[in-house]
Amino acid sequence: MFEIVYKHLKMLEQQANELLPPQQETFIKTVEDLSISLQDMAANRQFESAINNAAKLVELEKSNRLLERTVAQQTAQIKKLQEQLEKEISQHRRDNQALTKSESKLQNVLRSSPDLISIVGSDGRVRYHSAAIQRILGYSPEERVGKFHGELIHPDDLLAWRTYFGNLLEHPGVAGAIEYRKRHADGSWIYMETIGNSLLYDSSVQGIVISAREIGDRKQAAIAVRESELHYRVMSQITSDFAYSFKGLSDGKFACEWATEAFERCTGRVPEELESLGWWNSELVHPDDREMLIKQLEGCTFSRTGANEYRIINQKGEVCWVRDCWQAVWDKNEERVVRLWGACQEITDRKQVELKLQLANEVMIAQMAEAPLAINCTTNDGRTLVWNRAAEQLFGWTAAEVLGQPLPNIPQAQKQDFYALLKSAGNGKPQNGLEVCLLKKDGSSIDVWVWAAPVQDDGGETIGSINIFSDLSERKRIEDESQKLAATKNMEEPFWARYVSPPQTNKKNSNL
Repeated sequence: MFEIVYKHLKMLEQQANELLPPQQETFIKTVEDLSISLQDMAANRQFESAINNAAKLVELEKSNRLLERTVAQQTAQIKKLQEQLEKEISQHRRDNQALTKSESKLQNVLRSSPDLISIVGSDGRVRYHSAAIQRILGYSPEERVGKFHGELIHPDDLLAWRTYFGNLLEHPGVAGAIEYRKRHADGSWIYMETIGNSLLYDSSVQGIVISAREIGDRKQAAIAVRESELHYRVMSQITSDFAYSFKGLSDGKFACEWATEAFERCTGRVPEELESLGWWNSELVHPDDREMLIKQLEGCTFSRTGANEYRIINQKGEVCWVRDCWQAVWDKNEERVVRLWGACQEITDRKQVELKLQLANEVMIAQMAEAPLAINCTTNDGRTLVWNRAAEQLFGWTAAEVLGQPLPNIPQAQKQDFYALLKSAGNGKPQNGLEVCLLKKDGSSIDVWVWAAPVQDDGGETIGSINIFSDLSERKRIEDESQKLAATKNMEEPFWARYVSPPQTNKKNSNL
């Protein structure tokens, strides 16, 4: 800009020559002043420019330093990000390797698993089959992938499968088990038990996982059990005994599944009433026996059989005895009894006979305890079972000292012969009035009579002998006195006897 002004001033100086001298002088003076002013202005402008440039240099230096710090920070951050990236790349590689190993392991597990694992899409088509399909159904996995899962299901089971699959589509998670038949490659039907797990909303699966196993053997066993139950029920209906089957509920109670018709003959109630009344926890069982039966069943921790004899009350209010043989079925998964089978036989007549025998035994035991003769019972091996009060008085040992032990009153030299005598009695050869010499607790001897007879159980087996002892001491004393008296009578009369008059009896006494 200053160069343009100078150029115009030069042009004015050239034009000043054309003016008059007075005007030319004034004009030149003015131009010179203007030139000087322009020079001063140019000088000032360069100075300001220098100052501005210096300020700009300072600002530029600051900017350069800030830029250097920013670049250093960015460089450090880039380096840090690069290191982190390298770590993530390394971790990604390790994860891929682990994933590869896990997938390989999973494939090995699926190949060796006895169950058939399948993945079915929401459209019902199979997306995956494990290798077990070859062993169970005779198809290769590739052969069935892309086909509908329900294609091989038996027509009679297809509706149940469709309902089950519809529930899986609506409710994510694991569903209960379902049983159906699937067609084998050879045309036969295979019983399968299946559990579905809906993972449609899991991004890693996006399907329904089906786990199925063959249950043909179990199904045949169940059919055999049902047939056996049917046969058992038929046999029970034509006998005087009655049978029953109860299902164990989760609350600890039992629901009647069936009872044979003989139940009515025994209790006076029809089997249908048993379904509403229950059994052990109902008024059918005598109140004194009910708690014992319930506790016994609650104590079951595994499948086992048992037999009980208890009282029931029939519809007329009469008390009857029954013998109940039962089988409890224990479920390990639920840890409880899930079923109870049983057969009852009325034993009222037998029980009455047993009660009479028991009463008779109690009376006999009481009579033995109070008998005036010493009585004991011994087992076949010589142990003492009975030792009454008279035996305590005769021999000196108390029952507490003798029971369960060999007889203490047998002299050592006679033990073999005496036990042979008891064994002979046990073999059916009773001993009547045998004289033996036994010991007393104080060490003295006593002569006794012995009677020995066998003792048998309900089955007729000899379990020991009963032995009765009678003291011979008094009899021997009387015999000794008699012998002495007899000896005295046999002696000749002394000479003075003839001179002694016999005593005169009282007349009054003679009339007696």
